[in-house]
Amino acid sequence: MPTTQHLPRVFAVVPCYRERSRIMAVLGAFDAAVSNIVVVDDGCPEGTGRDVVENCRDPRVEVLFHPRNQGVGGATLTGYWRALELGADIIVKIDGDGQIDPRFISTLIRPILD
Repeated sequence: MPTTQHLPRVFAVVPCYRERSRIMAVLGAFDAAVSNIVVVDDGCPEGTGRDVVENCRDPRVEVLFHPRNQGVGGATLTGYWRALELGADIIVKIDGDGQIDPRFISTLIRPILD
């Protein structure tokens, strides 16, 4: 009987606070290894999340909003919970300020996939 191989669903969680000037470049760097991108606007006074909603055309991107800042840990947990709700197999946190290049996700997750 043939078996169907399950391709892992890789999610990126991107917590954001005061990242409006950088977030679109970060989101534009994700490659096809990532199936979904959860952006969490952590009560950002600059409206980073609203900017993403209005300007990002990547269908993989979903934006969640915290009414009050919960810190990077709170924003990350919100993103993790959403990724798990949507069936993530692997979750990678990427900062919204570009500290971590999303193009390295494939390299980062290779040991997990192997």
